[in-house]
Amino acid sequence: MKIAYRVSGSKSITHRALFCAALARGKNILINPLVCDDTFASVNVLRRLGMRISMETSQWIVEGSPLQNPKEPLDCNESGTTFRFITALTDAFKIPCEITGKPSLIQRGATPPSNISSQYISGMLLAKPQSKKEVEVSKPYVELTLAVQKAFGVDVEAGHLTYQPTIFTIEGDWSSAAFLLAANFLTGKEIKIEGLNPNSLQPDREIVSILNAMKSRQAIEWDLTNCPDLYPIVAVLCSTLKGKSVLKGIERLKYKESDRSKEMERVLKTNVVDSKDHRIIMAAAVLGLVAEEKMIFKNPECVKKSFPDFWNALKLYQ
Repeated sequence: MKIAYRVSGSKSITHRALFCAALARGKNILINPLVCDDTFASVNVLRRLGMRISMETSQWIVEGSPLQNPKEPLDCNESGTTFRFITALTDAFKIPCEITGKPSLIQRGATPPSNISSQYISGMLLAKPQSKKEVEVSKPYVELTLAVQKAFGVDVEAGHLTYQPTIFTIEGDWSSAAFLLAANFLTGKEIKIEGLNPNSLQPDREIVSILNAMKSRQAIEWDLTNCPDLYPIVAVLCSTLKGKSVLKGIERLKYKESDRSKEMERVLKTNVVDSKDHRIIMAAAVLGLVAEEKMIFKNPECVKKSFPDFWNALKLYQ
């Protein structure tokens, strides 16, 4: 019998749905949210702004209400998405507050220009009904934001700017699935990855096209501009192909949890991985499935940032 694994809800969509629900007056139900360190960060800052959020096993109930001035700092932990969304939101609503996070988040920079991170543009879009600022819409993650907003009654381009309470189901996470699909490719196993929307707007769905291009096991050339989070696992895959692969569009990687291009250079040269970047750790672990030497991880717990069940999922390939 074919083994199957169901991925959790999308982290990107969970963040966006949380903020939309907070702005929709009334009871909102989020079905299949991703429970991880980053989404907890969004829950916590919204609670400090007065939102009532109850977290049940497979759904969260968000009582949208007017934002309140927080009595404590808004701690974003290590979540860049939370940081950028809450910065835009509190600015649009003129809410005096202190926004903090772990040093690793602050060191990544608080205000890169919008062409560096679509999260900033998405944050401005979420706050658009309250803001008079014009927002240029172009990037895939921004399109994802617009789609979630529409589910909550907001269509920025059409001028519909009032959030409506909604029951919203969060589709599976292509970012997490990418590591498992790569593991299928490297090990030859055919574990079925369930819960994914084949027509998803999630940019990391591009892993399917990338893997198809690698079927010949020959080197590839690929532009990752629209899906930079795929870089670590695609770099691992390319290291197993014949010839020299070229990956483009990776300039923004230095603004991630680590300078991922440099981190991957180190990972591909050693079996000891001391990175604290969740995607670097997961990519290295997938490589470890076929590596000659056993991979040693000094910070295995950091996968809780986005894919808490990663190590259990990886056991399916061992």
